[in-house]
Amino acid sequence: MNDDILIPEVVNAGENIVSPVISFAKLEIFYNVKKMSADLLVAKKLEWVRHVNTQCYQGGWDVLPLRVPVEHADKHVILQSFAIESSSSFIDGDHLQYLPSISELLSEFKCNILSARLMRLSPNSLIKPHRDLGLSIELSAQARIHISLETSEHVEFLVDDLKVPISQSSCWYINADAEHSVINTGDTPRINLVIDCNVNEWLLDLIMNSKEKTYCSKKSKLRS
Repeated sequence: MNDDILIPEVVNAGENIVSPVISFAKLEIFYNVKKMSADLLVAKKLEWVRHVNTQCYQGGWDVLPLRVPVEHADKHVILQSFAIESSSSFIDGDHLQYLPSISELLSEFKCNILSARLMRLSPNSLIKPHRDLGLSIELSAQARIHISLETSEHVEFLVDDLKVPISQSSCWYINADAEHSVINTGDTPRINLVIDCNVNEWLLDLIMNSKEKTYCSKKSKLRS
């Protein structure tokens, strides 16, 4: 398999237009819910850090880094959690050794995993509409994957103004370059395992062959 591939049938660099652009897609990746619950009990006792982009949310939003940039492996948890965009080399962080079910789940990905983080949105909190520029299979041959570990019917995840039907234990590719937001009006936290990875043939097939795939309603443009 080629670990870094472009998608020629989707990307048209000559016209600087990407069409059609996937907004989100459900992936056939699963985990043992009972074992994952045990991991979550442990994870909640570890060193989480408040999200540094405080203007992007209201309420509580914090992060537990699992795979971290090599250059920050022995640095503060803030650098491990958020100084990820400029790094191309990642290793398992200290927290991952205590979470065997999450480690097992990550091992199912037959592609190069970059960062992996648990991201927790507190009750009565929201993440404002924003974009993670360039983070999509069409623009960077990278993908952001969300795996729901703890959620409720009171959580609404929107991408390109469309609701992602993320249910407990489901796994989704999210086009993070599109505008997206999350609101949790319930009384329990929402915890997702968020994985950034390089797209290879295995992951591309998983996304493109998804039976629950939604395309963006707005045109996207490649940035030079």
